[in-house]
Amino acid sequence: MSNMLDMVGSVVLFGILVITIGRVQTNLNTAMYANSFTQITQHNAVEFARQLEFDMTRIGFRTPTNKITLADSTHLKFRSDFSRTGTINEIEYRIGTKQQADETPNPLDFPVYRKDQNGEIKQLWGTTAFKFEYYNMWYQKLPTPVVSDSLDRIYAIWVNFVIEGREPAGSAIDTTYYSITWQKLVYPRNMGLSY
Repeated sequence: MSNMLDMVGSVVLFGILVITIGRVQTNLNTAMYANSFTQITQHNAVEFARQLEFDMTRIGFRTPTNKITLADSTHLKFRSDFSRTGTINEIEYRIGTKQQADETPNPLDFPVYRKDQNGEIKQLWGTTAFKFEYYNMWYQKLPTPVVSDSLDRIYAIWVNFVIEGREPAGSAIDTTYYSITWQKLVYPRNMGLSY
């Protein structure tokens, strides 16, 4: 009888140990999954921010007039000599619709389109919010869309975007996504210069 109780006790303890190890492994897998998607979301936000900063700080470079040709809350079109060859190129940023981002499982994200002399690129960063605000040299906010006779008064551009992960944070049926918000007041260096 004593041997039987020892065996039953051993089986119960072994079962508890196996379940505990299984839970630890599940928690480790969940943490690694979360860390991986957080890193991907952070990487996307950093790359998108670098691209925007690179382009926007060069607004109007070697461009005598019409440096910004369209300024709206989700649409910006400007001119610059990016290649330093004397050829003025037009760069355009605009957002698409949520239906145009059906390649991603996140139902809230939409593409951001960047157009230059080489064509238009559909960028799926996981963007769920994207907005421009425009300020004059006295830091007064200009109403959007900025009317054509006020485009040359733009001194600074406030850029705000939110990027969410393409996959849910927990399970496949989860509706929570990892997100990063980026905001910056960008000063295009060439706005006050006349070449």
